[in-house]
Amino acid sequence: MISKRIPCAPQNDNYARLADYIAAGHQHDMELSDGQRFHDPQRHVEAGQGLAGNRMRQLSQCRLASYSEGQERGAADFLPADARLDRHADGGMRRNADFPEDVKPEKCLMSWCAGCWAGDDYELSMREVADTQALNTRTTQEKTYHLVVSFHPEDDTRLTPEVFKAIEQRFADALGLSEHQRHCGVHVNTENMHMHVAYNLIHPEKLTRVEPWRDYIKRDKLCRELEKEYGLVVDNGRDQAREKSLGDKAASVEAHTGRQSFEGYAQDQGEAILALLKNARTWEDVHCAFARHGLELKPRGAGLVVKNRHGRHMTRASAVHRELSLKKLEARFGAFQQAGKMPESERRYGADPLQKAPDRNWLWQEFQEQRRGRKDSLAAVRRKWADKRKELETRPIARRTRANLVKLTRQYEAEELHAARMDAGADNWLDFLRQKAARGDETALAVLRSRREEVSPETYQSAQPPQQGRSNYLASKTAILENAALSAREKNRLVSVALMESLASGATAKISKYGSVIYTLPGGGKICDTGKIISFSPEARATALAYMSAKWGVRRQTVDRASGDTVYTLGSGQKVYDRKGRNVFERSAVVHRQRRQEQTRGQSQRPER
Repeated sequence: MISKRIPCAPQNDNYARLADYIAAGHQHDMELSDGQRFHDPQRHVEAGQGLAGNRMRQLSQCRLASYSEGQERGAADFLPADARLDRHADGGMRRNADFPEDVKPEKCLMSWCAGCWAGDDYELSMREVADTQALNTRTTQEKTYHLVVSFHPEDDTRLTPEVFKAIEQRFADALGLSEHQRHCGVHVNTENMHMHVAYNLIHPEKLTRVEPWRDYIKRDKLCRELEKEYGLVVDNGRDQAREKSLGDKAASVEAHTGRQSFEGYAQDQGEAILALLKNARTWEDVHCAFARHGLELKPRGAGLVVKNRHGRHMTRASAVHRELSLKKLEARFGAFQQAGKMPESERRYGADPLQKAPDRNWLWQEFQEQRRGRKDSLAAVRRKWADKRKELETRPIARRTRANLVKLTRQYEAEELHAARMDAGADNWLDFLRQKAARGDETALAVLRSRREEVSPETYQSAQPPQQGRSNYLASKTAILENAALSAREKNRLVSVALMESLASGATAKISKYGSVIYTLPGGGKICDTGKIISFSPEARATALAYMSAKWGVRRQTVDRASGDTVYTLGSGQKVYDRKGRNVFERSAVVHRQRRQEQTRGQSQRPER
């Protein structure tokens, strides 16, 4: 999980607008089991009456400036696609026509307020916050703290309304805002479920403004604690980032693309360069050592940067290694000198994938070919419409008419470019692997899961369910493959997806960028399969147990007398622990009985000292 504070200038601070945005997406107030209320801001704003562009964009995101089919089109129709509420859906961008008139994608899953004398009344508590902030007339800084906490898709099965409220309370305690008023909401309009919290920085009784000091450190520490406590996916915090020495931008590039950043490549070459510098005597030797690895040193500001010899990438020299700073290099070789004629590079930076799977190479080649074809198709579209615009310049028509026609050609060009991008496939390495895995490529799924260690593709032989369950599963898979009515896309499924469909008809599957397969059951439960861990929501326990037993091949079931946990023994000798209250099946390391017996026999035969 990742937390971030969204900065806001004092002149743009508007708590009511933020609270409306947090609770947007529900057409009616709805009562939940724990008494919280969903909020509907529709009745407070009349859309399209002289609103400014930025305000209209915000209202569009909050579903306040939309239109229905058959009505006159208003300003909301001309907003960019990324500002439309219906942009988020499984598989990418969708339009209003893709949804029935009575069904629209929801943005806010749940919303609630806390720390207010108005209790659970969302509307009344908003007015209470406005009155509280108005009573403080001394401060000139913003009075609202906007916090966003983002979760991984694999965490969906562990997050419940009670967990969200507990996490928000922990953040309030860590920031020193537990006595302050706040409005909270959980949004599901992106791939990563995230929670918005609006804190009123004005104390409701003292009427003084509280500014959380060094809040980023407190939030990062709390995120690591909550990940361990609730079994969430662990993100790289400041301690891990300091150990890895990757900057924020480089770490973001590697996390979102799955390819090595230039800073990461330079760090990998740092030790080899230092080994060459042990025998260096002059600055020319230093430049030659960098040149062999496709790098070069350049002065910049008060220090040095390491630049790609064959590209435009660069990073700080001290970020590559502390011994490569300008101060330490000048202490050894004197004042900095520019490089002369350098030898050819033995290595080059190529933004290679981070995955360690040996089968990634042919997938990487296919991805590179797809990217080249994508660039060629986009270039052909641009040339086509550039020629049409040149032709318009030579035609004897009025200047205003020519300008309107040129404007239309740019619109048509944008539409064709969008269609060409959709047809050409993914331009991102991780998205490419996800698309291949969604079409049933087990190797692509294994590559997605092999960021930290090598993972073997799943096969029919790797799954060893009980004999009866296995025969039913294979019969179901055979029927799917032999069914002529199904399309090729429907037949090409992953082994795990086909197994889930045989257990829960109508279940949908989604693959994350980490290689986790997330199933949504028809009844609303969720199951997440990472390859080694199967987590599930409480209502999906029965289906998850059947899925785990069939996929991993459970042979027998026992109960641990000490802890009371259920232990499942697999055919490979591994054990799966069903720990109480965690809703997780996790495989232990493989234990070979023969090797363990040999180790025990060897220890017993050792002579006593």
